[in-house]
Amino acid sequence: REEAEEELRKLNLGRGKWALIGEAFTLTAAAELGDRSQLTTIALSAAQNPVAVCVGAILAHCIATGGAVLGGSFISKYLSEKVIGYIGGGLFIVFALTTFAGLAPQIIALL
Repeated sequence: REEAEEELRKLNLGRGKWALIGEAFTLTAAAELGDRSQLTTIALSAAQNPVAVCVGAILAHCIATGGAVLGGSFISKYLSEKVIGYIGGGLFIVFALTTFAGLAPQIIALL
């Protein structure tokens, strides 16, 4: 954590809380646009009460994001940002390989 804070000081990115809130909002909104959970929420709200779907989706997103924030805060005490990045990158490669392995038979059948 100290390493990340030092880098922010060097880059003069230690802006105020509102800038951090804006950045977190922008990154989260951009990441969520068009993903599977949003498409599922659209389909559910078309078939059910949109207000209830909205409340449920907001609560679920708050819990999921809260868990990510708490987990990241905890992990940053023990691992550097660089190591966390390597772990995340490795996990994405594993996810890609397992997805490909699951799709490979279907791709082969199309050929």
